[in-house]
Parts: sequence; C-alpha cells; structure tokens
Amino acid sequence: MPCRWRRVRYVASVDLALVVGTAVAGVVVGGVLDPLGQTLADRSRALEQRRRAEERADQDQDQDQDQPAGADRVTVRSLLPQGRSPVRTAAAAVLTGALFYALAVHVGADIELAPYCVFVAFLVAVSFTDLSHRMVPRWLVYGATALIVPLLVATAGIDARWHSLIGSAIGGVVAFGVFFAVWWFVPRGMGYGDVRLAGVIGIATGFLSLLHAYLAFLAGFVLGMLFGVVLMIGASTGRKTRIPFAPALAVGAVLAVFYGGHVAHSLFGTGG
Repeated sequence: MPCRWRRVRYVASVDLALVVGTAVAGVVVGGVLDPLGQTLADRSRALEQRRRAEERADQDQDQDQDQPAGADRVTVRSLLPQGRSPVRTAAAAVLTGALFYALAVHVGADIELAPYCVFVAFLVAVSFTDLSHRMVPRWLVYGATALIVPLLVATAGIDARWHSLIGSAIGGVVAFGVFFAVWWFVPRGMGYGDVRLAGVIGIATGFLSLLHAYLAFLAGFVLGMLFGVVLMIGASTGRKTRIPFAPALAVGAVLAVFYGGHVAHSLFGTGG
C-alpha cells in the first residue's frame, strides 16, 4: 500500500509539473510572438504601401473617370493598438499560457501536445496581429507551418497514426483550395493571409479528423458572421465594412481541437 501511494503521488507531481511548466512556457511564447507579429506586420504594411504608391503613380499617368477598384470599401479601424503595447502583449501572453494549460490538461503527457501548443500560440499571435493591423503576416504562417508539420509527422510515427497524416493533408489542401477560390473570385472579400491561415488550420485540425476540420471552419464562419454584424452595427458602415477574419477562424479552430471529438460523438456517434 505505501508503494502504491508513493506511485500515485509521483504521477500526480509529474502531471502537475507538466501542466504548470506548459502554462509558463505559453506565457513566455505568447509574450515573444506578439511583438514579433507586430514587427512582421509593420514590415508587410510598409511593403504594401510602397507597392500601392507605385501602382497609383502608374494609374495617374493613364487616369480615366472610372473609380479605382475597392475605393468604396470602408475599413474598420484597428481594434487593438499597433506597435509596442504592454497591455496587448500581456493579454496575448496570458491567453497563450491559458491555452497551453488547457492543452496540457486535455492531451496529457503525449507527443501530440507539442504540435498543438505551437498551433494555438500561432493562432493567438495571428489573431492579435489581425486585430491591430488587419493583416496575417506570411512569415508567421510559414514559421508555424515549418514547425507544425514535422511535429505532426513525429506524432504520427510515435503513436502509429499514419492515417492521421492523410486527413491532415486532405484538410490542408481542401481548406486552402476553398479559401483560394473565394479570394480569387472575390479578392476584396478576403485577404490572401486568410487563405494561408486556412491551410494551416486545415492541416492541424485535419490530423485529428476531417470532421474536426469541418467543425473548425463551420464554427469560424458562424463566429465571423456574428463578429461582422456586431462591427457593422457599431461602425455604422453596413455591408462595406471590412472585418478581421483571422480571430474568428482561430476561435473556431481552438473549439474544434478541444470539443470536436465530443461534438462528433454527440452528432454522429463517432469519437475523435
């Protein structure tokens, strides 16, 4: 009996150390990624403004009476401060730490914890950057993808879940393809950063199951619509309002990671 109790106390201490350590790591990672996202967004914005200035100069040489495309579009002001903001960075750090904590409790001591910690940290950074700059920096997407994909492959190898990689690939390709089509035919309705973001979300949630990926985007679109209605009413700009879509997609993805299995079991009698 004493040996058994010592074993129970040892397991409990390991679990506590994992959860606390993961949460602390999340606070640090969130505090680093937020200013990094701001820096990348500022650089991307500067490049975009330079490109637009060059295009505007070319258009001035051959100006006609037609109104430039998208000139009647109203953009909502930034919902979060740009640049250095201790309050915003602290909020991003706390939120990332809370999500890391929840993941550690949800997943436990499993290799799967690593890719999804990277995933949620990326989602927080992208969401805060989109709310401050209305932009999803490409290098945040590329960096997250470069970390998430190898970690998912390692998870599949260690847990013998190679079939999950098929779902991940399908989820990523389909999500990217659908969002690319929307961006291609309605370029003013969605930024290309959202297209890249959709691909990463499809990869990460598709690894859990294609149903997880479906629920992630379903929840993201519903939340995006609700968020858009609130902003349109608050800004009094109607249908011309441009909204940041990344936060809604991020919340939908997080909900799918934590609750996708329960929803799938409740609705379809399948586990995940």
